[in-house]
Amino acid sequence: MEKKGDSKEELYDVRDLYLAATLVSLKFYISRVDFQIEGDKPQPVGYFMFENTPKLQEAVQRYWQGLLVVEPREFVTNMRSLKAQVVNAYKSPHRNFN
Repeated sequence: MEKKGDSKEELYDVRDLYLAATLVSLKFYISRVDFQIEGDKPQPVGYFMFENTPKLQEAVQRYWQGLLVVEPREFVTNMRSLKAQVVNAYKSPHRNFN
């Protein structure tokens, strides 16, 4: 995870799928989904960008401290959805190959 500056807003970059699913379950909006190919087999790893706010920072801190509670079915649904978004971005015929 790291903060990244964007021309219009500051984004918080999350690579941890569990953290991203937790934040989505807590109703934080994903600004952008990106991926990077990693590993011996070419597999996309998701990077989820959230608007970096004090509330988000507090939620991340509480996540690492084990102080958050989310509804389990919503969490699992959000995990599956985030995985699907990464795969869709990877397989999209419209992605840029910079």
